[in-house]
Amino acid sequence: MCIRYLGFILLIWFPRALHAQSAAQSCSAPRLDGGFFAPKQQTYSDGTELSYTCDEGHKPAVKGWWATSTCHNGKWSPEPQCIESIHACGEPPKIPHAVIVHQKYRDFFAADTKLQYECEDGYTVEGADTTKLIFCFSGNWTEGPTCSRETRPTTGQGGGTQPAGGGSSTTSGSTDRDSGPTFRPVDDCGAYPYIPNSDVVQKGRMFLKYQCKAFHTLVGEATVACYSDRTWSPLPVCKETFCVLDPAQNPLPNVQLSRVEYLKEGERKHFPCIWYDYSRRVQCTNGRITTTGCCSTYDHGRGICP
Repeated sequence: MCIRYLGFILLIWFPRALHAQSAAQSCSAPRLDGGFFAPKQQTYSDGTELSYTCDEGHKPAVKGWWATSTCHNGKWSPEPQCIESIHACGEPPKIPHAVIVHQKYRDFFAADTKLQYECEDGYTVEGADTTKLIFCFSGNWTEGPTCSRETRPTTGQGGGTQPAGGGSSTTSGSTDRDSGPTFRPVDDCGAYPYIPNSDVVQKGRMFLKYQCKAFHTLVGEATVACYSDRTWSPLPVCKETFCVLDPAQNPLPNVQLSRVEYLKEGERKHFPCIWYDYSRRVQCTNGRITTTGCCSTYDHGRGICP
């Protein structure tokens, strides 16, 4: 009798246990620009903790030089992120009678981060609705909203009106906010800046983001904003970063090259040699061409081609 009862319990419990295990989703390997993580896997089971660190010039969006993230039902929490400290923003400004919504706290926020404030009940943003955005730009937050107490006119002695509470409306301590540069929407700044060999790849209300065209590298900050005096913040430039392989000027021995080839900075190409299954590996490094000898595909694959 006891054995039958135990078997009945197992029949009920086992499918539920399997369902609980299958309900917890695994996580794919995160994308981490500017850093690396361990252990290296394609997928991670629910509850797995990942350790990561960032390359030089970057740091985790949380305290310390290394950080952890945990797989929770198919998502990483907190999301692994490496940011460029030089353009990152610290703690967002504290605005009286307002809170930040839809955003987890971080010690650092990447450039172009957008945060939304919401005034508490009984307060409103001057000349707007109850929400307003700020942006991280060049290591500083754009100016935040001012939450003022709502006023309801009441009838006073002599038939006049006065704000509720017997006084004028008050503006909550703007002096308590962090000082920083003031900006205006980019559409109020006239024509967008022209940066040769670049395109605007992202447009926000308070910023433009540029990207250089092929064979060019951006020098400076990709994000541009409009100051309150309708001038633009410092503009980046797109510097030529490529190599030219001209067979007339620099012929490759034992390679039949019929036209000029262009290589991006850091790009590698293989050009066939006059022998079957042999080629030269050519690379553009710091604007200069470097090349191996003619080697077989096998030797290239093993990294033993001189």
